[in-house]
Amino acid sequence: MASSQILKVAFIAVLIVSMLMGGGRVGAKITCEQVTIWLTPCIGYGVMGGPVPVSCCQGIRALNAASNTTEDRQAQCNCVKEGAAKIPGLDYDRVNTLPG
Repeated sequence: MASSQILKVAFIAVLIVSMLMGGGRVGAKITCEQVTIWLTPCIGYGVMGGPVPVSCCQGIRALNAASNTTEDRQAQCNCVKEGAAKIPGLDYDRVNTLPG
């Protein structure tokens, strides 16, 4: 049962990466591909809970460090919203605890 959940999360991660490849915003240095790469380790936590992976925290830190301009932050936000909407079973309350 757990392996089917892991496969589901892996499939969703691959799906999101493939949908967002090259989907950067005009004028922003942050691309949806980068956002996806940095935040993919957080998907399992967002869907199933459990401990937050260290790689998820590292990705959040890297994304925040790379978002230096208003355009970057807007691109980051749009990519996160678009990607999150495509993840079945994502618990938004749980995901909103990640910045902490």
